Amino acid sequence: MTTQLSDIFEHRPLLFAIAYRMIGEKQEAEDIVQDVYARWLEMDANRVEQPRHYLMRAVTNRSINRLKVLQKQRELYMGPWLPEPVTDIALPERSPDRSNDLSIGFLFLLEKLNPLERAIFLLRKSFDLSYKELENILDIPESTCRQHLHRAKEKLQQDKKRFESDVTRHRELLEAFIVACMNQDQDKLISLLKEDISFYGDGGGKVSSATKPLFGRDVVSRMILGLFSKVPVPTPLYNLLMVNGLPALALFDAISREPITCICFEHEGGAIDSFYFIRNPDKLKNIRYQG
Repeated sequence: MTTQLSDIFEHRPLLFAIAYRMIGEKQEAEDIVQDVYARWLEMDANRVEQPRHYLMRAVTNRSINRLKVLQKQRELYMGPWLPEPVTDIALPERSPDRSNDLSIGFLFLLEKLNPLERAIFLLRKSFDLSYKELENILDIPESTCRQHLHRAKEKLQQDKKRFESDVTRHRELLEAFIVACMNQDQDKLISLLKEDISFYGDGGGKVSSATKPLFGRDVVSRMILGLFSKVPVPTPLYNLLMVNGLPALALFDAISREPITCICFEHEGGAIDSFYFIRNPDKLKNIRYQG
């Protein structure tokens, strides 16, 4: 039976969703998907019995190989490496109840896994693939897939978080956070934070940023208020936008209107438990000021 090109390209959102979750970088994910389609157009596709599985396998394997290279580069990265933020428009294949498996915090946590563990964990947990499907896509026995998944869970267990997807509460916290920061109100800011709050900043060595994680309400609140004290008032340029499935804050240069910081966070039990300040200009190219 002849496979129509239109049917094949319907899988593109799914393929990008896999590649982005694996790599954490938008352009890298798009390149992987493009390479897979280019290869498809060169082959005798009518001999492929399950095009969807073939494409998923190709994207997953390319993502694994690419991530092996990228993880070595990230070991030399100046300061914490954080995933590239993307808006909902760039994130197809996202169901409302799974925004947590796209959040910056969740993808950052997945950096603890090796590429194969990450692939198995995501395909199983985010895409609901059976162990038999994993065996077919990854070409490894079901028992081996189970072992890798078990090891992945063990690595993530020590930093296990709920990664709540309560968008309403998240937005409430974000709005309160903005008011506290703009008013330089440390007491109010501290009231929004969990006692063991963590802060990660990613400047990539290109702009100023904390090169080591910070912990604790007093230290983190002082750092954040110090950053906001440099924001022009009374008319700072910022947008509230959806980033990786959750409300986030983007700050912009008052003159050029170029993005300078994307602020994401995770919350648990009604309070913020981790901040991710993404400042590397290379990771902010897809964020535009909406004034």
